[in-house]
Amino acid sequence: MASIAPGSIKLFGEHAVIYDRVGVSASFGRYATVHLQPNPAQRLDIALPDIGFHKAFTEEQVEEEYEAVDSAIKGKDEARLRAMRHENFALPFAYLLGSVLLREGFRPLKVEVRSEVPRRSGLGSSSSIFTALAKELSVHFKLKYDTQDVADLANLGDMVVHGSPSGIDVNTCSHGGILRFRRKEGAKRISAAVRVPVVVVNTNVAKDTGEMIAKVAKQLAKDRTGVDAIFDDMEEAAFAGIEALKAGDLIALGAEFDRAGKCFERLGLNTKETDEIISVARKHGAYGAKISGAGGGGCVLALAKEPAKLLPLFSKLGYPAFETVLGVDGVRHEEIE
Repeated sequence: MASIAPGSIKLFGEHAVIYDRVGVSASFGRYATVHLQPNPAQRLDIALPDIGFHKAFTEEQVEEEYEAVDSAIKGKDEARLRAMRHENFALPFAYLLGSVLLREGFRPLKVEVRSEVPRRSGLGSSSSIFTALAKELSVHFKLKYDTQDVADLANLGDMVVHGSPSGIDVNTCSHGGILRFRRKEGAKRISAAVRVPVVVVNTNVAKDTGEMIAKVAKQLAKDRTGVDAIFDDMEEAAFAGIEALKAGDLIALGAEFDRAGKCFERLGLNTKETDEIISVARKHGAYGAKISGAGGGGCVLALAKEPAKLLPLFSKLGYPAFETVLGVDGVRHEEIE
């Protein structure tokens, strides 16, 4: 048995959603899987075989790591948190696990994490992992968490990775479907009137979401009026995109993708790779295309009537791409092969 959570694609509202604007996201058909089992070695072992990572913690080390992170978060010391994270890849796992182990009593565990969601690509890779881990902890410790409890626990991991996450990704990975999200309102499901066919294209440029969030925060501090205006435009695109989804109007949805994409340009978050991918998609019939995630690299989301026809174009340019289904079910605990 293991817990499985999908990735999260942002359709609208990246960055703006952190500042209480509306964002829209969708779960998609690639997954993170987490398996827990007792550890006879009397320690906490965290393994990510896909990337060759392993880290072991004693009970004392878990407590030390947890308290150090908790102090930085409560003190809103994001610079310190970023420095700690760069030095210790396992830190968000220690914080999330520590929040449960220090409350429920330390138990030696083996934690195995596998993921199909591309890392550092704006597809909620960390959120899907932390959501699966939160679900697995709930089952293992018989905590009886509901879906929102799982999302809230998973967000502790994202707080370490991203600094000030809105919560949109962990809610998407937990609840599944296509969601409208506002920080003070939480997640609300959107019923799309039509299947939304998309291609996800990876720029091969790894980005750090926390750094992009910090970059936009600095811009906001220097020019609140100008950046607020961009956030307002992002929210207008989100509202119009929601109506297009409800109406099943892919052409109108694509136009809102393009409008949202222009907001990324105004924030200086595009790269030559994202610009090239967006241009190619539009030239070959896409209804619209935009960055999905924080920008500075990562992935581009293209909306097209026949997305499979775009895949060879991006392959020739050296950009990995895949077609996917939006709005799959959220986190679950089940038998795995």
